[in-house]
Order: sequence, then structure tokens, then C-alpha cells
Amino acid sequence: MKSVVHEIYLSVSGEGISTGLPTIFVRFAGCSLRCGMDGNRKLWCDTPYALSPNAGKHMELEDVISEIGSISSSPTQILLTGGEPLENSNRIFSQTLAEKLKQSRQVSGLYTRVRVETNGAEPISGLENMVFTLDYKLPGSGMENKMILDNLKFVRDRNDNLDEIKFVIRDRKDFDRTLEVINDFKLKGNLLASPVFGELAPEILIDWIKENNRTDLRLSLQTHKYIWGEKRGV
Repeated sequence: MKSVVHEIYLSVSGEGISTGLPTIFVRFAGCSLRCGMDGNRKLWCDTPYALSPNAGKHMELEDVISEIGSISSSPTQILLTGGEPLENSNRIFSQTLAEKLKQSRQVSGLYTRVRVETNGAEPISGLENMVFTLDYKLPGSGMENKMILDNLKFVRDRNDNLDEIKFVIRDRKDFDRTLEVINDFKLKGNLLASPVFGELAPEILIDWIKENNRTDLRLSLQTHKYIWGEKRGV
């Protein structure tokens, strides 16, 4: 079994509830979404180099597992990201990888969390051995019509305390839509509000959260950008 992998490396998680946690990143190639390109605005994806399905090398499943093991024998978290780790051939590869990693860790007596960072346009129901960082694309992304609403229900209903739903917010319209989605789907758990880096100042988003008395929203910053800027593989 093969898929196209752009890079595999060890760093710390930069976002969400696992911020600062030592993490092995497995970045898949290929994503069909182009967030932020509505009107004359620029693409805001922070990994445009991984958007093409050919932006990497074809790797066998066992080679990916071997490379993960060579980086760290006991990682706390493995993050499958992209690109989009659930798009096309990446999907079955990611599912099988998560299953194999779980089996190998059980044999060795280790616990490793496999987290999948997914764009919301691929179905997640039925996927096992992983926790999710599920994006919900807001109007400012130009991609809201691609969202699979059943994904929100799936994360809500399975009630895993490691799952998270991320709202990337460009402006006040996006923030207001975030509140609508949370209320309409009765979402709970780890709900992340993340400002578009370089477009919305974090302090403005904090003010909106405070003004609306949203005790259910957690500010999430891309801390890796504050530390390393646009540097890759760190």
C-alpha cells in the first residue's frame, strides 16, 4: 500500500489542546480545497507546497511506520496532516496506518495518540483508532459549501474528550457564523477559535469571545508561526 507523503518530522504541536506536545508530523500530499481565495484575497493555506497530490514521494506503509520509529520509539502523539490525510488514496492509507500504529504500541506497552487534522470536506464517520481535529470552513474561506455537516454530528455524538473542532476566523462575519454553527448543532467539547494569521489580530478575537460571554470557545493560536515563521519541517 502506497500514498504520497510530503514530509515526516518531529516537533511540538502548534495548535489546539495539544499545543506544546512533542509530536511526529506525517504530512500527506494533496488537498482539493483552496481556502481564502474568495474575491481578490490570497490563499491563506500555510502549507501550499503540499496542495498538489504529487507534492511528495510515494511511500509504502511499512516505510512510513519505519521512519516514524526511527524518529522516536515512544512519541506521545502522531499527527496525520496535509494536504488532506483523508482525501483519495490518503484515506485508506491513514486508516491502516493508525490501526498498525495502535497494534504496535499495544505490543510494546506504549500509548501513542494518532490525531488526524482534516479539512471538513471528507467524511470521518466510521474511522477508528484516531482522534480528530476537524476544521469547519467559514464564509471567509470561500469553502463553507464543501463542509460535510454530518462530521459535526459525529464528533459531537461520540463525545471523545480528545477530539476538537476548529473554526478559522477571518472577520466578524466568520465569528458570528461560528456561533451559529455551535448553537445550531449543539456542539460541545473542545471548540477552537483560531484567527487567520496576519489578517485578524488575536486581541480582537478575544474581545469578541468576551463580549459574547463564550465560555465554550478556546482561543487557539498557531504558535509555530510565532516561533519559526514560515520555516518548514520544524
